[in-house]
Amino acid sequence: MIRQRYRSHDDSHWASISIEPGAVVVTMEFDELAQHTRLHSHAFDHEMLCVEGRALIELDGVVIELSEGASYTVEAHKQHSVVPLVCPTRIQCRHEHADIHPDKIDGSGIPMEWLDRLTDRIPA
Repeated sequence: MIRQRYRSHDDSHWASISIEPGAVVVTMEFDELAQHTRLHSHAFDHEMLCVEGRALIELDGVVIELSEGASYTVEAHKQHSVVPLVCPTRIQCRHEHADIHPDKIDGSGIPMEWLDRLTDRIPA
């Protein structure tokens, strides 16, 4: 199941979400250099794979360059963001959970309990 492409904020990349057995996969497509992800963290580790292009990943204040074909594991609760160095750049983030399965989807999107686990809450 793939959710339609969307932008999460005005200066955001394109994103799409797919469900595979055991994983939520978020694909980010950067088509302008000014696009970026906002600094955020997740409640679990996830793998970032650079499918196309090159990007900088800020990870708890340290900047890492990710080139095409390279991957990086972002540890749980580590603040991170992504900025493309070239366009197009496509990054795939794989969030694994053994209980995720496409058959549990009703066609309207990812169940809220999965979304709640996908990104850490930011205190108000």
